[in-house]
Amino acid sequence: MAVDIRQYEPIDTVIEAVEVNGHDLEDIVAWINAESKLNGIVGQPALRGRSAEYVEIQTPEGALRAWLGDYIVHDGNGSFWKEKRSIFQRTYTPAAGAAEDEGGEGE
Repeated sequence: MAVDIRQYEPIDTVIEAVEVNGHDLEDIVAWINAESKLNGIVGQPALRGRSAEYVEIQTPEGALRAWLGDYIVHDGNGSFWKEKRSIFQRTYTPAAGAAEDEGGEGE
C-alpha cells in the first residue's frame, strides 16, 4: 500500500501574536477574552512576589498553557494557540509596516 505524502506550505496570512513575558498578563488575557468566545486565565505565581508564569488559554480542544517565553498567536478569526519562542521565530516575521510602527519617529 502506497501512502500519498505531499508537501505543504503555509497560506500567506497575517496573524497577531504576543510574547508571554510575565509583566502584562492581565492585558494579554483581556485581549484573548475580547477576541474569543473562550476565556484566557492568568496563571498563579509559582513563588510569592513573582509575576505569574503562564496564561491559560481555553480552546475547543481543551486548555493550553502558554509559559514565559511562549507566544500566544491569534488568527484574526477567534482562534488562539501557543507557540514556543524558537518555533515562532522560525515561522513568523513581522508583517510589512510592523517594524516601522514599533520604532516610531524620534522627537
